[in-house]
Amino acid sequence: MTSTISPSLSRRGRASYAAVAALAWAGVASMIIISTLGGYAPPTYYEEGLFGGAAYGWAGAPQRLVECLSYFTELSNVMVVLVSTVLSRRGRVGRWGRAAHLCALMMITVTAVVYAVLIAPTETLSGFALVTYPLQHIVVPIAFVGVVALAGPRGGITWGTLGRALLIPAVWVAYTLARGALVHQYPYGFVNVWRIGYAQVGVNIVAILSGALVFMGFFAAIDWAIRRTKRAEAISSGDGAEGR
Repeated sequence: MTSTISPSLSRRGRASYAAVAALAWAGVASMIIISTLGGYAPPTYYEEGLFGGAAYGWAGAPQRLVECLSYFTELSNVMVVLVSTVLSRRGRVGRWGRAAHLCALMMITVTAVVYAVLIAPTETLSGFALVTYPLQHIVVPIAFVGVVALAGPRGGITWGTLGRALLIPAVWVAYTLARGALVHQYPYGFVNVWRIGYAQVGVNIVAILSGALVFMGFFAAIDWAIRRTKRAEAISSGDGAEGR
């Protein structure tokens, strides 16, 4: 794997990331505000051990805020916000920024895939959720992945990059389990220790982190293929110019 990161993004690339940042900011801000104020319709069924059951009104606002920020979906959108904002302003990333970019790409892709496959088919949306859920689970992921494919950045992915990119998901797992041990509530069924136990949760976490590595390896391979194609086109164009 190469360690060279492509030069600064073009003006069009920076503008594209600015558009993604605006979408992601809108999604994160609206989700936090609506969740904290209790604007979403409560579920008809609460699974024991999962988030929910906050007090009505301002008394339950702190719990709703913490729970909102504790979802993987929200963290993935926050990562897109931060990475897209930095790239729209600076146009380039360093070693850790490249890892954060790859992490955001992996996390938002997982968010979209899990929502499309496991959640959307059985979910009935109403009220504010008709706008905010598709925005965070579909629109932002498609926009971010599309801009990454078209604008870059390219290169800079090493084995160390993959390891650094897993740090935030690993911290999220540790936080989720530590907080769950205190409050006995978890964001998702696959980490619901109360219901399935630590052994099964451990298996699920290993599977998820392994899947994350596969996703990032896939993105790294695509990045390599794009750069190789562009190099070949540049060489071919140069040969053609000499022939004329």
